[in-house]
This record gives sequence, structure tokens and C-alpha cells, in this order.
Amino acid sequence: MARNLFEYHPVTGYRYVPGIRARVRHEGGGYLIRCNRTGFRCEHETTERPPPGARRVLLFGDSYTAGEGVSNRSRFGDLLERRMAPLQILNFGLPGSGTDQQYLAWREFGRTLPHDLLLLCPLVENIRRNLDTHRLTQSTADGSLVLRAKPYFLLLDGRLSLFHQPVPKQVTPYAPGAGPVASNAEPATALRRSVRRLNVAIDRRLPGFRGWTQRVRRVRWPLEFESPHHPAWQLLRAILMRWIEESPVRVLLCPLPTFAHLSGNVLADGYRARFAELARDSGTEFVDLLPALLRHPPDERRRARFAVDEHPSPLGHAMIADAIAPALERALARSEAA
Repeated sequence: MARNLFEYHPVTGYRYVPGIRARVRHEGGGYLIRCNRTGFRCEHETTERPPPGARRVLLFGDSYTAGEGVSNRSRFGDLLERRMAPLQILNFGLPGSGTDQQYLAWREFGRTLPHDLLLLCPLVENIRRNLDTHRLTQSTADGSLVLRAKPYFLLLDGRLSLFHQPVPKQVTPYAPGAGPVASNAEPATALRRSVRRLNVAIDRRLPGFRGWTQRVRRVRWPLEFESPHHPAWQLLRAILMRWIEESPVRVLLCPLPTFAHLSGNVLADGYRARFAELARDSGTEFVDLLPALLRHPPDERRRARFAVDEHPSPLGHAMIADAIAPALERALARSEAA
């Protein structure tokens, strides 16, 4: 993500520059970003009340939700809003964030806003981000890699403890094997680099071969979901449980699968089982998007992402909106009847 679109924030670590308007270069032809005065990429200001007669949904997630690669109006949140009018969706998506930062953003900016529903859309492969104490990014000055502190939780004696509040401002130059530890900054070993180069070479010569081998080996991904006792899942579960418990309104939990899941190359059994257990234990609703997304023809699923950038294309956002819409409509109807 381009750092000049963001500014430091003491609670979440960063946010979009409030009120920024920008065009971002991209393989899809470029896209427009427009942010509100709260510092999120949303067409609406965070007013005390929604428009008269409109229901309001608060939407949280990372770059898939914020919509990297597409203009505001093409994102799944905006598509849902237009489809289900009168509805106002306040998009608090924050690129590069973990569920920990998204929860803190809700606590800082969204909790006191009147709303009818809370829509949580964590991207399943980002489960490791909650383990980070720092994030690897580019410096705005010279483009070099630096480590920026982020807020983080630890599970101590079964209780969540928050660290880096306020988030330290200092930036650490990145040097493999030195400085603060961040899970997204683990240097690749020589073996990993060799395997990666081999995979790229094979995919160029034999398109689809790597995916075929994953299917044959029945690869499960992400591995952190395979056991309910994995530390990364235990931390994510604790954050989501606290968020659900503190929410004054109904919560809709819509974890987003990766494109490896949509291609059918890797198995999603682990994350689906863990989120189903969480929904049962918390009394909230888990919306399993994968069956609806897999009903699309293979060619559509391939075109749901950009060729190089692994973010949803406009078609991908439309597919996600179609998958979420029935559950969102039901949840809003139940909230209105309650």
C-alpha cells in the first residue's frame, strides 16, 4: 500500500489521511480513492445518525474490504448498499491491518455510532497479522523497507492484554535477522527462495501444474486453523469473542476465503470448522461464503482477481456482494424485528 495515503494514529497505528482524494496507479487501469473526515475510505461521513429511514451497517476488514485495486463504488460494501437501499454502510476497511487493529478501530471510531448491524469480514490468510508487533512497509522518503510499530494483544493467563498503546511513532530500518520481530518480516531461507523460484518457473512452463499438485496433496490452508489449540487461532478467537461480546448490536461474521480456496487448489476445512465453532460458542452467525462463490464457473472465479495483484477485481467484489446479500438481508430483518 502507498504510505503517502496514510497517516499515523496512536490507537490503530495508522489510518487514511482524513479527507484525501487520490488516483492510484494499478494494473486494472488505476482507481480512485475518496476518504471521509474520520480517515477511512468511505463515501459517508460518520455522522451521529444515519439518513432518515435508512438502516446502518458498520463494515470492518482489511484491504479486500477497503477495496485496493478498485474505485469506491465498485467495492462489495458499496454494491450491497445500493442493492439494499435504504441502507448506509460505513466502510472501516484498513489495508494491511489485522483483526486486532480492526477491533481497535471499531472501539475508537464506531462503537458509539448508532447502527443496526456489525459486519466483520476478516481475510482468513491474515490470521498471522495479529501476532505482529511491527509491520514491514516502505518508507515514504526513499522507498526502503522499514518496520513500523502496531498495536497488538497477547493472551496472558487466558486474558487479552493490549500493548503499544499509544502506538510508538519511531520507525526501525529493516535488516533481516535484526530489530523487532514481525511475522510478515521473516526472511526467507535459501531453501524457501529456491522453492519459490522453482514454483514460478514451473507455473510459467506448465500453467496450473502447481495447483494440481496442491489438489493431489490435499493441501490445507491456512494451517493455523487446523487445530483449535493453535496459538494464532486462540488469539484471533479471543479478539473476535471480545468484539462480539462488546457489540451492542447483532454481529455477522463473514470471513473471506482466498483465491486459492476459490480455485479449489487448497482445502478450507480448517477455517470453516473454527469459525463455525466460534459462532456456536458466541451465539453469533457465521456466513460461509465459499459454497456460493464456488458455484460460479471456473473462468469467472479466475477473473474475480487481478492477474498480478491478488485483490478482488470488480467482478470479484460483485461475487462477494452476491454471496453476502442473503445473510445480510436476513440479519437486518431480525434486527428490525427485535
